[in-house]
Order: sequence, then C-alpha cells, then structure tokens
Amino acid sequence: MEIFIFIVFLIMEVQCYNAPTVRVSSDVISEISSVKISCETPAYVTVTQCYFTINREDKHVKVSPSCEQEFSGAGLLLWANRKSPQSVDIICYYTTNERGIIIPSSPSPAATVTVLDTLQKPFISVSEDDDLPTISCEIPLSVRAEFRCSFYTEDGARLIRSFSQRSQNKENHICIFYPNYSNLFTQSVNSRQISCDYTTAIKTDFTSPRSDTVTIRALPQPRLSASASVLQETDTVELSCDNTEELKMEMCVFNKYGREDDSKVSSSCQLSLTASQISVWSGAQSSSVNITCFYNVRKGQNQIPSPQSDPVTVTVLTSTPTTTAYTTTTAMKTSTLTVTSTSATTTKTESDFQSQTDSTIQTLDSSEESTGETTETYSLLNFCLDSD
Repeated sequence: MEIFIFIVFLIMEVQCYNAPTVRVSSDVISEISSVKISCETPAYVTVTQCYFTINREDKHVKVSPSCEQEFSGAGLLLWANRKSPQSVDIICYYTTNERGIIIPSSPSPAATVTVLDTLQKPFISVSEDDDLPTISCEIPLSVRAEFRCSFYTEDGARLIRSFSQRSQNKENHICIFYPNYSNLFTQSVNSRQISCDYTTAIKTDFTSPRSDTVTIRALPQPRLSASASVLQETDTVELSCDNTEELKMEMCVFNKYGREDDSKVSSSCQLSLTASQISVWSGAQSSSVNITCFYNVRKGQNQIPSPQSDPVTVTVLTSTPTTTAYTTTTAMKTSTLTVTSTSATTTKTESDFQSQTDSTIQTLDSSEESTGETTETYSLLNFCLDSD
C-alpha cells in the first residue's frame, strides 16, 4: 500500500510540471550564420538541466545546464544529419530533482529553424483560367519557412510584395499576384513583362535570383467611329465603340479629350449626339471636340477596363450674322431751262419735280443764294408752278 501511494504521489508531482517553451533567435539562417536556442522553464521549478532534441529523436540529444544552446547553420545540419536546404524541428524538456528522484517534464512544442545555403531561382507563370489573370511565383523549396515575394515590371519597378503560401501539393511555396489593369496599362502601354524574386520573411537581405519573365497583355484597344466629322447646327452624329475580338462588352464610356471627369456611358456602346449637345459637352471652349472611348469586360465579380481608343474629332459649324448692302438708285430727269433777265441769261438744271412743292421751293431758295439774282429766282419759281 505504501509503495502504491508513493507512485501516485510521484505521478501527481510530474503532472504539476508544466511543459517548457523553446525559443529560437531566428527562424531562417544560412550555413555560416548562427541561431541561439533557449528552453524557457516555469519560474517555480528548480531545474536540474535542459535537454534539446531534433525532430523528436532521442538519439540526438544535447544537454545544457543553462538551458541554452547556440549553433551555426552548418552545425545544426550536422547535428540533424541533414543537408541544406532543410527545416529542423527543435524540442526541449527539463528535469528536476524531487527527493533524490530525477523527474522529467513534458516536452515543449517544436520550434522550426530552416537552414538555407543559397536561394534558388523561382518559377513564374501566368494563368487566365480564372476570373482574373493570375501570376504565380513558385519557390522551389519544401522547407517550413515563410517567404515574401516581389513582382516587377520590365523597367525594374516593383509592383507588389506578398507573403507565400503552401502550394496545393504541399511541396513548395507559392506567391500569387492579381494584376490591376488600370495600374499596369495605359493608352500607349498595352503589354507588360513581369518577373519575381523572393526573400525569407525574417532575413530580408537574403534574396533569390530574379525569375524569367512572363508577358501579360491588356484587353484589345477599341475602335471608335463617327458617322460624321463636321456637323451643321441641326445635324446629329452617331458614335460607335467596338472591340476587335468580339468580346462581350458590359458597357462603354465616351470621354472628351481623354478625360473621365465628364463622361457619357452607354450600355449598347452606341451614342447619338446632336450638334447642340456636342457644343454643350465641349464646354463652349471650341467648335471642335476630341472624343475617345473604352469598354468594360466582366470577369467574375470584376469589371476589367480596356485601353482608350484613338480619338476622333467632331466639329460643329456655327452660322454668323451677315450684312447685305442694298443700293437704291434714283433716276433723275433733267431739262435745260433758259431764263432771260435784264442783267444776264442763266442756264439751270431742273429736277423731275416729283417732290412736294415746299421741297421745290427750298431747292430754289438754295439756287437763289448761289446766284444772288432775285429776278431770276422769281421767273424760275413761276415756271415751276406753271409746269406742275
């Protein structure tokens, strides 16, 4: 009975010892760099010493009274009897002395250290089977580590950085990039050369070589046509935005001067505008307006825009007020009249006398002033009255 009680007491004591935690200074190291490993034990326990094992193999045990160890990458591989690249699981436990009996703790959860000699060149690929084109950067390493990929354009500009995930076969790591067409392509750039590289998530200065390149292309540039390029004020122009590959277009957007701040949207990709609407749309800045268009294609839940079309110019002719000069010619009849007076004989020019009598008198008064002869004016006046 006493022996049974003692054994139960020992089991209870062992169960009270919490498992330690193994800590590593770096998750990823090279063969020439080093890693510090510590076994953190509960504060209330008097620890005799700590034990470190690799991959849960008791035959590879390292003993440390200080509960700490330090290894180079090459030394860690030698301890594990592995070659680079390799991930090594490290576990620790501790012992304590209870009444002269050495009692071990439960083993800690494993901590993984990955040893890499050189990072291999990644493989890049593009797939358009999904709703959106997908660019994959595959890391040819089966180690348990976290990597970060960078994707670049042909001019070396970095597009994005993303963390890796396990591939479907669980053998390698892979980074996924979903390209944004609006950011990648412009009216003058409709294809891109994409490459990638990767680093370890912790040791970011440890970078792989750059992958080969893959080419991604934008949607085909649309073709914009207009039924007329010059409009009278009462005319109408028909605009049509078409693609060259018979893609199903969700809608088309018509812009003036290539800007999207004052656009006109058409689900049929056809647009009819009167000359007055063209003038209002141009903002009365000019009688001509440059028009472009682009279309959207649906890919799953996403709308993918095409590049802008080449511009077409529509001009509205406006009429201006004109002045017509009218010239009225009045035919004058003249007759020669000879008036004889005591002092002189004068020849006068006579109008047709179609004006009123008072106008005739006024004209004759003017003649009087020019000649200064009263008798001559009186004789002319009598003649005019008799003739009328």
